[in-house]
Amino acid sequence: MMNHTNQKRLLAFFCFFIIQFLTGCESKQQTDQSLNPGSTETGIKARIIALNKRAKSLNRDSTNLAIASAYEAYLLAYENKYKGLEADALVILSEGYLYNDIYDLALEYSFDALEIYKNLNQPAKMAATYTLLGWIYYDVENAEFSLKYHTMAYDYYKTHQEPDETGLSLNAIGLIYQLKNEFGKAEGFFKQALVMAQKHNKRALISAAYNNLGISSNNNKNYSQAIVYFNLALQFSTKQLLSLAELNNQMAFSLVNLGRKEEALAALKKARSFIDQSSSNSRKENLLDNYKVFSLLYQRTGDYKQAYENINQYNAVREEFLSKNKVNALLTLTLKREAQEKERQMEALSVKESLKSFQRNALAIIVVLLIVIGFLLYGKLRSRQRKKAEQAALKQQEIEKVLEHTVLDKKALHERLDFNHIELKNYALYIAHRNDLVVKFIEDLGGLDKTAAAEIPHQLHKLVNKFKYDINLEKYVEDFNLKVETQYQDFFYNLQQKFPHLSQNERRLCAQIRLSLSIKEIATLNNISVKSAEMARYRLRKHFGLQPNDNLNDYLKSF
Repeated sequence: MMNHTNQKRLLAFFCFFIIQFLTGCESKQQTDQSLNPGSTETGIKARIIALNKRAKSLNRDSTNLAIASAYEAYLLAYENKYKGLEADALVILSEGYLYNDIYDLALEYSFDALEIYKNLNQPAKMAATYTLLGWIYYDVENAEFSLKYHTMAYDYYKTHQEPDETGLSLNAIGLIYQLKNEFGKAEGFFKQALVMAQKHNKRALISAAYNNLGISSNNNKNYSQAIVYFNLALQFSTKQLLSLAELNNQMAFSLVNLGRKEEALAALKKARSFIDQSSSNSRKENLLDNYKVFSLLYQRTGDYKQAYENINQYNAVREEFLSKNKVNALLTLTLKREAQEKERQMEALSVKESLKSFQRNALAIIVVLLIVIGFLLYGKLRSRQRKKAEQAALKQQEIEKVLEHTVLDKKALHERLDFNHIELKNYALYIAHRNDLVVKFIEDLGGLDKTAAAEIPHQLHKLVNKFKYDINLEKYVEDFNLKVETQYQDFFYNLQQKFPHLSQNERRLCAQIRLSLSIKEIATLNNISVKSAEMARYRLRKHFGLQPNDNLNDYLKSF
């Protein structure tokens, strides 16, 4: 059975693929033609890299399409055991879910990717994943873990002298201290980031540092200095829509507090325009700031109706992605938040004593039902297992019986073949011996020419009698019987032990029957009639106490 996390994952993927089908199926098909270089190993790798690249470019502004491409890349990499590419796809998936505010999946994929990078010994990608983990925890307002992972990333980048990433890490650490309301420390990190960005002429980082310094000044109620910082940030801005929206929102906040309401309104309208132009899921955070500052502006102008409407819109957006996602993420991401949530639930339950009693009774009923169902299922399972065991035992007995008959048949066949071999050999000896007798008889007849006429009848009679004696078949039959007794000593021994009163001829008849000789063959071999052979066989069955449906041949093979 799938656990809860896997169910959520499948549901999320299903939703995003439906969205992709409705909004971008045609464009994806066109793009896929350029992403499908072939089915060879090189082609598959190239396709995975292209899918990851496409997903990375779409992640901020078309997150659902990005997730679909990254998931396809992940499946291909996983199926073909390209662990590095699999981890890259997991990182992109994590970023996508972070933009979509699905923090538990974002966190899970980041940790999966981090584990792969550790196994592959790729410290640079590990550091990038630390940064991603820091932003996930930052988004759910867990300053402790966010600071931990951003600091780990900063230590790596500083050691390896990577100015861009070092500056971004400094900015991130400053934002965390700002989240903790430690504005002095935050400002110190922002200034370090600014110095590094100016040294290496990194315009985007310079703009971000000035923006963060402006926010820090707002927090310290130094609104004039904040506006100076925001204007400097605009000078170095890379014109990214949501960055411009954030700058104008923060500048409007400063202007409202300075009483410059018309300028604040213009800045807010600019911010709203930039937000409306963006298709990124992260636009909601800028929208929240916009509603909040609009509400503050309308309060200062005395338009409480508009202020109320904006604060309601602010609460609606906040409820949409904060209470449904962030609270759930807080419950699963850290043990500390989980313990706090449990304490809150315990306090709520203590206020509602009747509800607590009802829940306890309901839980007891559920437990009893589960126990009863468990016993029923266990009994049914045991009965099924017992039935299967009995069927297996019967089947095994049938197989053993068939195998036993097969072995006996095979053994009888070998014995028959051995017997035929001996028989042919004896028959060949018999023919050779008979030929010798005939030749000798002819030679002796030729010698009669030199014998006196009166002695010829006597000598002829003597030669004929000698020839008859030599050609007597009884001698060869005896040789055959002796060889059979030699070949099957175990059979004769076992037969003698069980039936000691059998005569020699009866024992030989048993051996001939066991060799599967026909009645006619037995009669010829023993120089008796077929009827006599049948009578001898009947007496054996009676002596052994066999029933009419018992097979004499099978019975003799058991010895």
